[in-house]
Amino acid sequence: MVTFENVSFSYQTGMETPASSVVLKDVNLHIKKGECIVLCGKSGCGKTTMLRLVNGLAPHFYAGNLQGAVRVHGMDIPSSDLPKISRFVGSVFQNPRTQFFHMDTTGEMAFNLENQNMPREKMKKRLEEVAYHLHLEELLERDIFELSGGEKQQIACGSVYASLPEVVVLDEPSSNLDMESIQKLQKLIRTMKEDGKTILMSEHRLWYLSGMTDRYILMDNGRIIREYEPKEINALTQQERTALGLRAVNPQQLHIMPETANRNLNQEPAIEIHGLTFNRGQRQVLDIRHLAIPKGAIVAVIGENGAGKSTLSLCLAGLLRHNGTIMIERKTVPNKRLPETAFLVMQEAGHQLFSDSVMGELTLNNPSLTEEQAQAVLRELGLAGLENRHPGSLSGGQQQRLALATAICNRRPVMLYDEPTSGQDGDNLLRTVEIIRKANENAVCSLIVSHDPELIARCATHILHIHAGEVKKLLPLDERGNIYMWKVFREDAQIRKPQKTGIPRLLEFTAPFGPMLFLSQLLAGASALLLLAPFLCVYFAARELLDFLLGGSIDASALAYWGLWALGFELAGLIVNFIALLLSHKAAFHTEQNLKMAVLEHLSRLPLGYFEENSSGKLRKIIDENSKQTESYLAHQLPDLVGAQVSMVAAALLMLAVDWRIGLPVLVLMMIGFAFQMSMMGEETMNFMKRYQDAQEDMSHEAVEYVRGISVIKIFGQSVHSLRRFKEAIHAYRDDALAYTMACKPGYVAFNTVVNSSFLALIPAALIGMAAAADLETFAQNFLFYLIFAPACAAMLNKLMYMTNYKMQAVESMRRIDEILLTREQAEPREFKLPQGNDVRFDHVTFTYPTGEGPAISDVSFLAKGGTVTALVGHSGSGKSTIGSLIPRFYDIQEGCISIGGVALSSMNRKALMERVAFVFQNPKLLKASIEENVRGGKKNAAAEDILNALHLAGCDDILEKLPDGIHTMIGGKGVYLSGGEIQRIAIARAILKDAPIIVLDEATAFADPENEAQIQQALKELTKNKTVIMIAHRLSTITDADQIIVMKGGQIAEYGRHEELAARQGEYARMWTEYQKSIRWQMDNAGNTAGVHHDALKSGQEQEAASC
Repeated sequence: MVTFENVSFSYQTGMETPASSVVLKDVNLHIKKGECIVLCGKSGCGKTTMLRLVNGLAPHFYAGNLQGAVRVHGMDIPSSDLPKISRFVGSVFQNPRTQFFHMDTTGEMAFNLENQNMPREKMKKRLEEVAYHLHLEELLERDIFELSGGEKQQIACGSVYASLPEVVVLDEPSSNLDMESIQKLQKLIRTMKEDGKTILMSEHRLWYLSGMTDRYILMDNGRIIREYEPKEINALTQQERTALGLRAVNPQQLHIMPETANRNLNQEPAIEIHGLTFNRGQRQVLDIRHLAIPKGAIVAVIGENGAGKSTLSLCLAGLLRHNGTIMIERKTVPNKRLPETAFLVMQEAGHQLFSDSVMGELTLNNPSLTEEQAQAVLRELGLAGLENRHPGSLSGGQQQRLALATAICNRRPVMLYDEPTSGQDGDNLLRTVEIIRKANENAVCSLIVSHDPELIARCATHILHIHAGEVKKLLPLDERGNIYMWKVFREDAQIRKPQKTGIPRLLEFTAPFGPMLFLSQLLAGASALLLLAPFLCVYFAARELLDFLLGGSIDASALAYWGLWALGFELAGLIVNFIALLLSHKAAFHTEQNLKMAVLEHLSRLPLGYFEENSSGKLRKIIDENSKQTESYLAHQLPDLVGAQVSMVAAALLMLAVDWRIGLPVLVLMMIGFAFQMSMMGEETMNFMKRYQDAQEDMSHEAVEYVRGISVIKIFGQSVHSLRRFKEAIHAYRDDALAYTMACKPGYVAFNTVVNSSFLALIPAALIGMAAAADLETFAQNFLFYLIFAPACAAMLNKLMYMTNYKMQAVESMRRIDEILLTREQAEPREFKLPQGNDVRFDHVTFTYPTGEGPAISDVSFLAKGGTVTALVGHSGSGKSTIGSLIPRFYDIQEGCISIGGVALSSMNRKALMERVAFVFQNPKLLKASIEENVRGGKKNAAAEDILNALHLAGCDDILEKLPDGIHTMIGGKGVYLSGGEIQRIAIARAILKDAPIIVLDEATAFADPENEAQIQQALKELTKNKTVIMIAHRLSTITDADQIIVMKGGQIAEYGRHEELAARQGEYARMWTEYQKSIRWQMDNAGNTAGVHHDALKSGQEQEAASC
């Protein structure tokens, strides 16, 4: 498929290397169809040039001297033109932006197809197929410039894949990607390989290609020095890989313990941040309440793309204006002084290289640097001999190292690095580590924004997790910090990025009433103009009166004329405003309904684990209150806002039109008032809206918990103050609202003072105007207009202020609704499979909860055969319930595979999985409905006889007998309330009715009394007949007959086997069994004040007491 025969190549002068520099020397390589070949080696070894020879860019674009033969699919590359080559070879560059020709993603993916003259319908079908196979549906019809680096790389791969090439070449495709994007890229490459594409790529990050690569081609100084099979390259030691310039070649090699874990640091803070906020438009990007970084620390800043990591570094470098306080070594540093204190090495190093030579770059703004010092730094970074090269002619990795060299030479107190190892090989990775460490010795601290675990493990002392612009964790990079770091790296972004935010996003939900809402705004603007007209009518009437007062005659008909017109305009304005509000209310009510339905529908598709992480109080508040705020804004404030804006523009024109000499001072006064108004509507107000609604959600959640625990509070005579979290939530709400109110007080007082003091501008303007007026009567008439109209302007500004505030509330409400709507659903398979049995298998499963720091279970493997009982035992927190919740896919795992009947859960659709698994919770919930409806939840189309039979098998006959309406009795609300054991039995009846082949029991008898426990045990026997049962238990006596007992400890399997085998091993289970036997013999003595006495000892004491009597 691809052949190199005795190939040597050198670039011409003026290209990427000097004249006569041979880049490739006597290269021989043959690649078979369908192979995945990875070119690896140190930077500058010739990998990229080999790719350019395959896709024809060399020698057709990058001119040079080529010797030997390069053939692709039998086609001679040097003698073929680029259009012909592009039909067989597709290319993905290191920076995909350099290969984009369209503004939108769909157009870019169709670009190659258009060049091939593919018919439109066929092209559309091909794009649908590509989006389906490569999982790109979410990225279609998007603005390319709004995509993240990983998303751009996906579109570049999709564009190439769509054109059906035989060979795909990729030039370091992962160099600028985060871990989530690398995983997506991995899936794309695997899909291409499965489709039989021949893949040739150059890469430094090799670990994600493990299992896909057929051969690794190691290059050095333009030659192929060795070919490695996957087994051979995986067998290399770390020292051998380092010597060859290779980084980790499989995922296991990434998991190394941090080298700086035990470093002792001064606990004195180097950087303190208080209330740092930054907004882009109306979207908050950063909100860091408090952060203290220890002196001497090298902090790795981690988090998903778009979390605010790079924004934080730009703020610390003084390149973005922000709110808040930054203190360095206990001294507050103003924003304009930050560039003198911090140095930032950007991810795109070329953006900060300005000189015409490498040496000039080092000495730029650093005149004290000697040539010897500069040469030493260049040698350290492997840039010796490039002193006179233009920075633009360097490779990406060399530019990155030059930026690092500039940072070292500048010696700032705070060093900031944004992805400093992108595009670096293993050798230069280690150089970068040493450079960062050395630079940190002369700095107070360093921050590294990075997704590179190899760099972090070798260099960082701490990790700082940024999520959605907020600080989640700052941890030392010890064992606990390392576990947490990998938990963050494994996580996929749970929330998709919205294409629109704020009011434009809200307007998407107005369909099909969007035109109606637009019409209401037009009518609101028209109404504002109509309601301004009466002021003009009053003004003209007042002119008639003024003529009369100045000795003229009064024209009663003119007064009546203007009065009737004023009345007509007022009535017309009110009627038009009424119609506008009628339309806006109808559109707003339907929008609120659309929002609620969209949220509820989306919640129904989210995994049950989502509701464990998000309280019902928070969700209820978002669904009810936030959607209500959006309705209020659309129904009332949006038309009023349009009306106020139209009124202000019209008023400004009128004030200048009547007499600009009087109108201009009044207009300036109004503008000053507007400026005071805007001072209360900036970033701080948006941040307050966020904190305000956060506090409301916290109070809502804590109030629900308080009400649920009210019985306990009353029994123990406690007050609300004893519920610390509820009290703190109320106090936080109070303190924040009060602080914001006091912060707004100066601006609000100034605003009211200015807008209500129009006479301060009118009187001086009148005095000056009178002196200059040629006609005092005309001047007096004009002055009368401003006396009438100026107070109305104050009312307009007041209205505008409140409307702006309501708009901010609506924007924040929409953002919170989007937190639900944009939460990713569990991926559904496009072509699902059905299990061929009821075996449940865990294969090296690792899982971490979204809010957890470390894995809840780690590397768990076991097989529960169909029709058998598997018991999970262990201490609380050992991972038993986690395993149970993963079987029905309440959460998605990060590593490993869970399968049922040989089919992975991810390959089953949700409906098939739910039909196959029944779950009996430790603390089941019943709906506020009849017993029949609650049991029918197990099978919607069940007959009444089946429901009664399920209740009978679950031992619920005694429950039905004592209830007034039997099976039709309502539970909760205005109905009856059942005990915990009775609720458990009804839940078991529901599971019996479902008749699923796999049953998961999570401590089903945990809270039952002895009588209920006996009945529940009998019900469980009926439920589990001939089923695959996963039973979680603390009462070991209930699982002695299990086919398999798995003992969990610390999230891992400690041992497994049958009861007799485990008891005989004298291991963890034997110890638990002994403790359990002791616990069931535990009693109290006759005096009732001694506990823990064993049964035999008590019996002996009682016999002695009887004998003495």
